[in-house]
Amino acid sequence: MFGVIKRFFRRDDVSLSRPPREGITCVQNNFRRGLVETDWIESRSAMVSEDLDFSSVSSFANKFATRIVRDVSEERLVLPTIPELGLAVRRKVQDPSSSAADLTRLLQIDLTISSKLIQVANSPAYAGYEPVDTLNHAVTRMGSNAVRDLVTGLTLKQLFVTKQPRLRRRLRHLWEHSVSVAAHCAVLARHQTNLDPEKALLAGLIHDVGELAVIQYANSNGLDNVSDVDLSNAIIELKPRLGAILIRSWSLGEEFVAAALHADEFQIMTSSEVQLLDLIHVAQLHSQAGINTAMTTDLESVPAIRKLGLAIDGAEKSIALLREAREEIESVRLALVA
Repeated sequence: MFGVIKRFFRRDDVSLSRPPREGITCVQNNFRRGLVETDWIESRSAMVSEDLDFSSVSSFANKFATRIVRDVSEERLVLPTIPELGLAVRRKVQDPSSSAADLTRLLQIDLTISSKLIQVANSPAYAGYEPVDTLNHAVTRMGSNAVRDLVTGLTLKQLFVTKQPRLRRRLRHLWEHSVSVAAHCAVLARHQTNLDPEKALLAGLIHDVGELAVIQYANSNGLDNVSDVDLSNAIIELKPRLGAILIRSWSLGEEFVAAALHADEFQIMTSSEVQLLDLIHVAQLHSQAGINTAMTTDLESVPAIRKLGLAIDGAEKSIALLREAREEIESVRLALVA
């Protein structure tokens, strides 16, 4: 029944494991509802190929959620696609014969994206001795890969549009949250890891893209008989797997897939090397709690905090780092949200 799902997924290079069941507490699931310590729950399988079983959704007796699952299983679900400019930029960067000038000519057709790139190039993350005042200078300073990932993220905002008031509020909240997490991810990557900050930023922007898929489905299929409770339950239950399917369809890479699939599983442990998923976990906690809130007990218990070397003095190092980088975080956030 779920062949379409399994076709998208296979075992990948992202190594995930969970701690022993006994004596473990976790910061469980949805950051929007606050941090709650619960007994460790056997969550979705750590291996991506085993995580896309939607059969348990039917037990929720949520007709809206099961309708989505049915359309997925019958290959009728229409997935959002990366806007054309984002795709064109990715193709241009992949072309070994293209230059920074070629990329600039492609980007200059979109004044909004161009101005945001210049804004980011002048942010504390990239600022040099001379201000950036042209698109070509911004592309040169940032580099093609950074521009590719940033433009991909920026163009995705075009998908967060609806005429339905209820859905518009949800999309606005989702975009603002995604932007905040993305800004934190970029700063954490720059200061605490060898990961590319723009790649981390893109991961932050799309880690909850499964929620976008559910909301777009509701928008396309009508909301007359769908309650807010059913919509929220469908998002909670389907968001990880739909997000993983969506990112796989965009060919962004398996590390992005894992980041969406396990974004809310704060006690999951990845391999010894820092991965995008680790940044997502830390960024979400700080984005929700705020850099001035000392949630030391909860933060210190999260494996990603320890892996990034931030579990010092009750995770005070994590809080101090992001407090010091407040200006950098805000500059990235403003460049994305405007």
